[in-house]
Amino acid sequence: MVPRRKRHLFVASVFAWLMLSTFAVGVMTPALSETTQDNRFMLAAPAITSPSDMEFENGTQGEWVTWNATDAEPKNYTVTRDGDIYSSGSWDGSEIEINLNHLSSDELAHTLPVTFIFRCTVFNMQNESVYDEVQVRLIADESSPIIETVMWGNETLVFNPEYNAYEASYEEGSFGHEITWNITESNPDTYNITRLSNYPIDNHTVAEAGNWDGDNITLNVDGLNSTHWHLFTLYLNDTLGHNVTSRVNVTVYEDTTAPVIDSPDDISYEFGADPYYIKWKVYDSNPMNYTVIVTILYNDTSYGDPLAVHDPANITQDEWTLTDPKGDDITLPVHGLYLGNYTYTMTLFDSFGMNATDSINVTVYRDLRAPVINATGDLTYEEGYTGNYLNWSAEENNPRVYNLTRDGEVIMNGTWSGRNLSLVVDGMDVGIFVYNMSFTDYFNQTSYVIITVQVTPDIHLPAVAAIIVIQSYSEETWNNIEIQAFIWDLNGILNITLEWGTDPSNPAHSSMDSLGENLFIASLGEYPHGFVVWYKITVQDNSSVQNIKSSGWSYFEVTSLESEGTPVLLWVGFLILGSLATIVLFVIYFRTKTK
Repeated sequence: MVPRRKRHLFVASVFAWLMLSTFAVGVMTPALSETTQDNRFMLAAPAITSPSDMEFENGTQGEWVTWNATDAEPKNYTVTRDGDIYSSGSWDGSEIEINLNHLSSDELAHTLPVTFIFRCTVFNMQNESVYDEVQVRLIADESSPIIETVMWGNETLVFNPEYNAYEASYEEGSFGHEITWNITESNPDTYNITRLSNYPIDNHTVAEAGNWDGDNITLNVDGLNSTHWHLFTLYLNDTLGHNVTSRVNVTVYEDTTAPVIDSPDDISYEFGADPYYIKWKVYDSNPMNYTVIVTILYNDTSYGDPLAVHDPANITQDEWTLTDPKGDDITLPVHGLYLGNYTYTMTLFDSFGMNATDSINVTVYRDLRAPVINATGDLTYEEGYTGNYLNWSAEENNPRVYNLTRDGEVIMNGTWSGRNLSLVVDGMDVGIFVYNMSFTDYFNQTSYVIITVQVTPDIHLPAVAAIIVIQSYSEETWNNIEIQAFIWDLNGILNITLEWGTDPSNPAHSSMDSLGENLFIASLGEYPHGFVVWYKITVQDNSSVQNIKSSGWSYFEVTSLESEGTPVLLWVGFLILGSLATIVLFVIYFRTKTK
């Protein structure tokens, strides 16, 4: 058993340590002052969906297992295949997908049928988990390739049992004709397509053949002759020896149809306007050539600028071909014509002597309107600000000249081609200025617009900020003093005055030197330690009103730049605290000793 004297000595030592140790005070104080709260709650375990079990032929591609799992705090997941980890990683709450192509590509099915069990397990931040299992059964490929549909472009062909073939047809000379077989097969191997016809030479030829990757097969059958029949046979073979055939009978008709041409609306426009075009939509299976004949019903060659207009010309296109199986556009410009009325007649010819015609009337009427002006509105800005523009645009088919005045004085003019015009109006004196812009067309029709620009006086005082007092060593009890400040104004600085001294009623004056980037500095000279120095910066800007900003009087004390030791009062506090702790220690010790 520990003697009482030693116990009291131990207690006194601990008490002294608590009084003197800043560590104990720093550590224990928060522990004593804070109230610890233990707010615990139970989170729900993750939830996961249960996808259906699957069965498909070995070799099938594009199958997936998808789990949709949810949790407020998702963490990670694992997916096992027959107990072995197949995939794992972090989980953010999104779907988890497994591609099943590897079951065939990795040759995992040594005997068929075979069943694989995939287990998906998800975990949350509390390591709570949930799982789901899906059985995937692979069976042997015992079926031939399946031809789902046979397409003719975007149309599904109809099977004719009488000929044991699908039926398709087109007009001789047309193009863009394709047969597409939509096929399903797990283990594709090879294919070939033969063409059988009643043509005396090459009447049984291979159109295409090669390895087959299981994709749909498309064959172009353009260019066939209308005097013969054509039977295309597709033969498909898989890797297990299963095969299937499909036949398509393509009938090609003679071209007995005239060219097709639509009829656009007639065109009417103001003299000088552009662009204007006639656009005909045309089609024929066997196009040959076309002509455009222009009939001038009336025109006035004296109206307008003779260098800017012309008569229309007839067109003969000796070779006409199509680039789009559904038809092309033939586009013809009809602007830049003399005042008048015109008829454009398009005639199309095909290789079999058939033709089609369409006529379009084009009317060019007089320039009836003056230029239509769009311009910026009246503008007001404070002197010194930049980025101020005036902009003008005008709608006019026959532009000629423009003229811009300011308060009646011409500042811009010249030939106008219809382009937009712009003017920078920065840096102007305070006042109100009237801009008058006029546009005149070839027929002396004039429009004008007036814009007022008002420049107001500078109402913002100069900026005087970031004032710093810089003290540097001069002598043992003296410092060099400098004042640095950020000074700026939109209209520039006209004057900077620095006032300073130990008596603000009788200061010294000086300017400040620029350091660049709107920084200015001035030296106040040397001052002894302990002196209080007053200072004030006054700035005048370069605006029309010469705004003045003063920093107001401030002061600072010149202090020693030598590093200072621990403050005396702090040492006295430590000494008193230590003495009290020592007295308490001795009192406890001697009281214990006497007992």
